[in-house]
Amino acid sequence: MTAVWTGIVLAAVLLGIPFGMGRLLTGGKSLRLTMLGGLFASFCVFEALAMVFHVTQGSLRVMTALWCAVCGGLAVWGWLRARRTGWPQPEGPALRWDRVEKLLLAAAVALIALQTLNTVLNTFYGNWDDETYCGTAVTSWYTDTVNRYAPSTGAWQPPFYNQKYVIASWPVYSSMLAVLTGVHPAILFRTVLPLFEMPLAYWVAYRLLRCFFAQSRKKALLGLLYFQVFVWMAAESMGEHSGEWWMLVNGWTGKALMASLVTPLILWLLIALDRAGDAAQRRALWRVLLVVCWAACFVSASLFFVVPLELAVWGGLRLLRTRRWGEAPAYLLCGAPAAFCALITLF
Repeated sequence: MTAVWTGIVLAAVLLGIPFGMGRLLTGGKSLRLTMLGGLFASFCVFEALAMVFHVTQGSLRVMTALWCAVCGGLAVWGWLRARRTGWPQPEGPALRWDRVEKLLLAAAVALIALQTLNTVLNTFYGNWDDETYCGTAVTSWYTDTVNRYAPSTGAWQPPFYNQKYVIASWPVYSSMLAVLTGVHPAILFRTVLPLFEMPLAYWVAYRLLRCFFAQSRKKALLGLLYFQVFVWMAAESMGEHSGEWWMLVNGWTGKALMASLVTPLILWLLIALDRAGDAAQRRALWRVLLVVCWAACFVSASLFFVVPLELAVWGGLRLLRTRRWGEAPAYLLCGAPAAFCALITLF
């Protein structure tokens, strides 16, 4: 029964709520933008609540109820609007898959499943960084607070006692899920969430490949297979100093999600924005890019620096090339929260 209830909760939190919130955010024409926008918008709401409840030493369970009320209410509104105005659709024409494409897709899915199960069932990563992540999730759950007790000693701490690990409140997300499901947060953090995180990371990699092979699914799928092999080779050769190693061994941590998911996702959105011709699509992409960049502060402190740099390099070169100087405030708005977090953690 616990497994069934956990499945229902995760489906609602990771699929149902994102769909409804994304429908409000993007207008709901693109299914992938709807889901991505809604998921990261829900992260933004969580991060805002987490900072308030951290400072006030409020109850984690009260915060969880408030998050469910806010995001659930917006999601219901989005679902109702979708029923009236139409459901989001996959982008592009529905082209038939030939045998080679089906074979390549099956091979890619099999390798993703193999890596995910190996990471979940057959790896262990024990160092201070991972212990801090996992300890924060467990301590917040047991003390009914939002990261106000040191994960290593259990001692009460003042607000923002460890700025980088407090602002990037990703571990507390597992604490919230533990409240909703009744499953221990360490199990959710290290065993359950990777079942979603790793396939999503490879999906983002595939979307990037499709930017380069827009006319050939075969080449994009073959590129995904090469990418998977290259990830394994880099992880084996470079060890714990590479993002590829993080993805294979401790893919649940914020820095692993930074390297495998958030940074390439922002790049894909920037490329899609550069190629979008339709005004409505451009607006949807800007909104999704905004919530992804803002939610980056929730995932990892490393993104405090990576996101402004990524936006500055891409946005600066694009503005010089297109002379669309009116887009500069949009880039600044997307990067402002991460840049602010970078400044306060540095000084």
